[in-house]
Amino acid sequence: MIGAVDTGALLQLVWAAPLVVLVVTVAWALVIRGTTLALEARRDGGSAVRVGLHALVAVAGGALFLAALVFGLIVMTTK
Repeated sequence: MIGAVDTGALLQLVWAAPLVVLVVTVAWALVIRGTTLALEARRDGGSAVRVGLHALVAVAGGALFLAALVFGLIVMTTK
């Protein structure tokens, strides 16, 4: 018995998987980096603008991470 291979789906996996790994990794790194720098700036008496910008980076990274998570769940449940 010979198994059929969907080469189109396989090729899609070859480019999609590394892209998703990159997006999730960068998003989580933004959360870590933004949070760390915001807390450090706050502790060192940095300006509110500096603290706010670092916090904004953390929130944007968190939003991107959650969006990737939801997108992945939607893709998995519809296939």
